[in-house]
Amino acid sequence: MTDSAIRQVTAALPTFPSQGTIIDRADCEVDATGWEWKLHHPVNATVLNFRRLAIGSGALLSSVARFIADLIKVTSVDNVRGTFETLTYVQRSAHFREVDAAGGIVGEQLISDLRQLPEFAEYRLHYVRAWYCWCADHGIDQFPEETALRIRELSIPGNEQGHAVRTEDPVRGAFDDIEFLAITTKLRALGPDRLTTLENTLCWLAVACGANALAYALTREEDYKPLQEPETGRIHALLDLPRIKKGDALYRQQFHPRMLNDDVGTWVNRLVMENRAHRQQQGWPEGCEYPLFRRFDPDPARANGPYHAYAMHMTPDEITRTIQQAIAKLEIISHRTGEPLVVNMRRFRRTFATRAVEAGATPSELAVMLDHSDLGTVMTYFESRVSQVLRLDAATAMHLGPIADAFMGRIVRTERDAVNGNDPSKRIPFYNRHPDRPPEKAGDLGTCGSGPCGLFAPLSCYTCKSFQPWRDGPHEEVLNWLCDERDRRLKEGRNQQFIRIHDATILAVAEVVKACEAPSP
Repeated sequence: MTDSAIRQVTAALPTFPSQGTIIDRADCEVDATGWEWKLHHPVNATVLNFRRLAIGSGALLSSVARFIADLIKVTSVDNVRGTFETLTYVQRSAHFREVDAAGGIVGEQLISDLRQLPEFAEYRLHYVRAWYCWCADHGIDQFPEETALRIRELSIPGNEQGHAVRTEDPVRGAFDDIEFLAITTKLRALGPDRLTTLENTLCWLAVACGANALAYALTREEDYKPLQEPETGRIHALLDLPRIKKGDALYRQQFHPRMLNDDVGTWVNRLVMENRAHRQQQGWPEGCEYPLFRRFDPDPARANGPYHAYAMHMTPDEITRTIQQAIAKLEIISHRTGEPLVVNMRRFRRTFATRAVEAGATPSELAVMLDHSDLGTVMTYFESRVSQVLRLDAATAMHLGPIADAFMGRIVRTERDAVNGNDPSKRIPFYNRHPDRPPEKAGDLGTCGSGPCGLFAPLSCYTCKSFQPWRDGPHEEVLNWLCDERDRRLKEGRNQQFIRIHDATILAVAEVVKACEAPSP
């Protein structure tokens, strides 16, 4: 219901049935005396506005208020919020409106009416049933026990899981191979220059961990633990992600340890160092903990409540907006929609799970990776067509290369036109590989416009922004070699991640070949 509609019905509403002060299951006080109840949550601000129910009957309004008050005492804020949002739909039932206006019994017709609403997800009837049965159990006259018994026996489906994954939805489902390559390639090539440290860290964690936005919002600097390997001194990055679906009354009671690779761990470490420098220079609100993803100013709603320690934590909505803004800066266009890539944490999570299955994860392993307590919610990823590897020969790569936009450098006409073109040591050579004799030099591909990088040329060059391929370089030979190697690994039945390890390079090389074949401007 819109704000204007709420204002229109406010004058006709009954006196609010105060529920006094409620102690929620985390021992926080909730003022339930007025129309708006503020629920306490470490990172999600939640206000229940009972005017949105638009219930004119004092008895019916009281039944909802009492039910919600009981829920607050025993269940999570998320469940309370979901229940309340569902009950804002009951006024759309013609049967309920009639009972609300004239009195009488609330019957099974309420369920039938709600099922007819096109915008009402049927699984939400579980919340309506819980409210009805609670009212009947507590002897509220308008909710007779015999009707409650019949409603208890109704078949109500659960929340549909996996539709976006099964249908490969281009807006809500997992990113496909081309989109994923575009994200990771541009993060490596453009991220360090275009994105902030916070944005880079969040994007790489989304790729590497596939967690929910709430988990990142709850994460603190103390959850990052660099571990030193005794024998070599090498640092391994461990991140304890807070678990969010385990039914704990308080958050940050359980953690899911995740080992990060060197690239992701480096960004996390850099963000921690940047946060510390900010505190030293700017100070820090007293009593606030140190989140990994920090706000610029404390959230007043939390700063003045029992979750003061979380006042500098970003909210899940802020986490989502941040990653959306970051990916937008990379200017990625989805080849499936022709529009800028639609991004949220759920899509990263679905992609993480999809690629884990492609890499050979079992249902039980995937459940652990996604931090699920059962296998039911992960089976969708095994039902979809994730076992099919993208066929990527030279012809296909030539078609997909410009779409993938994986080439990050700049094509030059000749060596003289390149940055560092007067330095022969900056030339990038190509060698033909033969199984029965040493590699043979087959020409130079281009010029490196940067300093020493320590990466493996030429495989790392085509997705590097500093690479300047020459228009007459043997790029097609590179493409054929890479495609032949990929096909060999595929025929040998190698792990899918190993098969497509150089797919971004293949598409980038193909883009260069296509561009070099085009007439010179």
